[in-house]
Amino acid sequence: MRSIPGSHARSACPILSLSSRPRRHAAAFLPLLLALVLAPVVAVAQQTLTIGETEDLVRMRHYEGLPEEEAARIGADGCARLIELLGDPAEARSHAEILLAIGHCGPEGGLEAVAAWADQPREGEIDRATFRAWQALPFALAKLADHDPRAVARLTARLENEDAPRWTFRHHRGERLTKLRRRAAADGLADTDHPDAAAALDRASARAADPALRAHIEQARERRRARREAAREVGRGRMTR
Repeated sequence: MRSIPGSHARSACPILSLSSRPRRHAAAFLPLLLALVLAPVVAVAQQTLTIGETEDLVRMRHYEGLPEEEAARIGADGCARLIELLGDPAEARSHAEILLAIGHCGPEGGLEAVAAWADQPREGEIDRATFRAWQALPFALAKLADHDPRAVARLTARLENEDAPRWTFRHHRGERLTKLRRRAAADGLADTDHPDAAAALDRASARAADPALRAHIEQARERRRARREAAREVGRGRMTR
């Protein structure tokens, strides 16, 4: 039988065309595959902040609080640097953020550094930066309690202390400052899971002579119970999967 001219070429073309399509598709998806493979490597490389990045983080003014996802990336070297910054008067403008960052990362000697800052003798009118740091202190201690349970005792002392500070800030003075300190300490204890925190809130509620303070402490106790119950529910849900 005579072959038809060009039949071999025509029959080969579809085969070549079909075999080349998968190759073209593979080449098109290659950048995506590389991105998926390299993404975990990049994430690990970005996980820990450098010392310089840690300094930038705490020197930035955060009006809604220190970003927890960023604070969680502070490494051991950055934590050690935070203690130095807290003891540096030139960094006073950033002491509020530095205290919170120390609470997040819990460096060795962190509680001692926080206590040294808190126990500095202060009299007369203080500046805004010091007042901001004083306001941040109980929340820093609450975070630090996850790393060092001794922070709970510091919070408890602030809750039980009825003495007014000897310093002032604008219209904040005397009994007003005492109420602010005790309420913030109760809020900090509500954010910790240590059993001593629950006992401290129970005692303070029973002893509080001021109805408004007692109501605030009761709210803190209820908030702590609700938070812990929610955490238990999440844990039970994971166990049943």
